[in-house]
Amino acid sequence: MAVNADKIISIARSQIGTKATNIKKCKYNTWYYGTVVSGSGYDWCETFVQWVFNEAGASSLLYTKTANCGYAAKAFQDHGRLKLSGFQRGDVVFFHWTDERSTLVPGTYVSDHVGIIESVNGDNTITTIEGNTGPTANGEVMRRVRSLSVVSCAGRPAYGGSPAPSQDYPKAVYRVRSAGRWLPFVTDLGDYAGITGKAITDVAIKVTEGSVRYRVHVRGGGWLPYVTGCDVSDSVSGYAGNGRAIDAIEVYYQTPGSVAAEYGWLKAKYRVAPIGNYYFPWQYDNETASGQDGYAGTFGRQIDWFQMTLSN
Repeated sequence: MAVNADKIISIARSQIGTKATNIKKCKYNTWYYGTVVSGSGYDWCETFVQWVFNEAGASSLLYTKTANCGYAAKAFQDHGRLKLSGFQRGDVVFFHWTDERSTLVPGTYVSDHVGIIESVNGDNTITTIEGNTGPTANGEVMRRVRSLSVVSCAGRPAYGGSPAPSQDYPKAVYRVRSAGRWLPFVTDLGDYAGITGKAITDVAIKVTEGSVRYRVHVRGGGWLPYVTGCDVSDSVSGYAGNGRAIDAIEVYYQTPGSVAAEYGWLKAKYRVAPIGNYYFPWQYDNETASGQDGYAGTFGRQIDWFQMTLSN
């Protein structure tokens, strides 16, 4: 069933009154980071929003996994879903407390805080539900009325099951094992593969035309052999992994002649997110030019999200 604004707002409303304890300890941060965290650097307004959408089964509507408001706004901008006016119920709204211009999201102010719009009022205000707000020292979930003068921008989730822009060329189809189980297949960038805060241990990838060669690097170990299949019952060549936490993935797309003739030579375009942080940059095949490493990830940091598509 498609997620709509009513469902998101209903979940957010159910959290009103939830307070963080000393210092910034709250269930939203624990869910996001995968462990209990504490400290002044763990503001949780964005992790609250991420938690709400995850509870609705709609994390993909935020286009990213991050605890940083600026990165969250940028993800909406990158997907053509950022609004500077005409705000609506269910929008993810970003606030600015100063007039400092953002270099991360051109055309906006630096995003200092975030919430979910419950209603747009007729007096140049909006009613929101926000985390990490209010008079208590460590913040709580509250309903707030905010002036439009402090709104920097808003992200418009693609409610109602609006599909991601489609491509005519072949699709990447993939799944991962996390928390001890294989998760459903994901196609291209319609979602991500993984569970927030839980290490990915195995990966299976296929394409609708052509083939892929891929391998993984396990944390504290090394690179495992390349595989080309996509069969979770085949531990030899059907998937990459050995049950240990993965910290890097390498994928190479083999473009067949028929695809090359129609679309040109394509590449695997993929990225991973380390637990508790925003995605690393996109990696193309096993290229090392333009600052690429030849793989996605960094040794020693286990990953919990994986995305892949094909690109020319």
